[in-house]
Amino acid sequence: MSLKIRDAAPADMDAIAALNDAAFGTPDEGVITRQLARDGDSLVSLDAEDETGTLIGHIEFFRILVNGKDVAAGLGPMSAAPGHQKQGVGYALIKAGMPRVEQLGRQLVFVLGHPDYYPRFGFHPAVAARYKAPWSGEAFMAIELFETAPRSGTLTYPRAFMETV
Repeated sequence: MSLKIRDAAPADMDAIAALNDAAFGTPDEGVITRQLARDGDSLVSLDAEDETGTLIGHIEFFRILVNGKDVAAGLGPMSAAPGHQKQGVGYALIKAGMPRVEQLGRQLVFVLGHPDYYPRFGFHPAVAARYKAPWSGEAFMAIELFETAPRSGTLTYPRAFMETV
């Protein structure tokens, strides 16, 4: 399968929301993605298209404050269309998105996701456990992108997440 990864455009929002709804089986992730864009909290938003130009994947990176400082990012939602899951779409989106987040100077990236999937990209629950956040446990993971990253602190998530917690 040939994938094209590109920046998401505002005109893609309905398709992105529908993709998230289909992938997750609920409207929550679509609502989150729309709210992140509306509030200006989206940092990197990428679409994956197949060879026909059909949207088959999306990844969102959003701002997270650490002790009130705008230095971190969150990964999610990330989705692949049913029928395209477990075919490398998410992998390609993460590999394309993480360097963009690093170029923005984000020192940490947090994710709430499958504990068997995200460690292959360097995410680890022990890193995330050092921070006070609305989530905890083995599914809450983080990766430090810079040695200057804060080693602990309180995370402030965008309003889009707090309204769905």
